[in-house]
Amino acid sequence: MDPRIRSALVLYAFVVVGLFLAVAPWTPIWTRAAILLIPTPFGAWAISGWARGLVSALGVVDLLVAAQVAREFWQEMNAPQGPP
Repeated sequence: MDPRIRSALVLYAFVVVGLFLAVAPWTPIWTRAAILLIPTPFGAWAISGWARGLVSALGVVDLLVAAQVAREFWQEMNAPQGPP
C-alpha cells in the first residue's frame, strides 16, 4: 500500500474516533446506552459527570494525536521528491 494512502487512512481514523469520543458522552446516545447498564456497577459509573469528562478528554487527546499525524502528513506531501 502506498505510504501516503496509509497515512491518510490513519489520519481519518484518528479524527473520527477522536470526534466521537469527545462528543458522544454529552449526547442522548450516551444516556440511552448508560440506562441499559444501570443495573450493573458500570452503569452508575457511565452516567457520572467525571466519567463523561474522562472519555471526552480521551477524545481530545486523540484529536491532538490526529493533529500531529496531519502535520507529518502535510510535510510528507510537500517534501521535495527525488528524481523520477
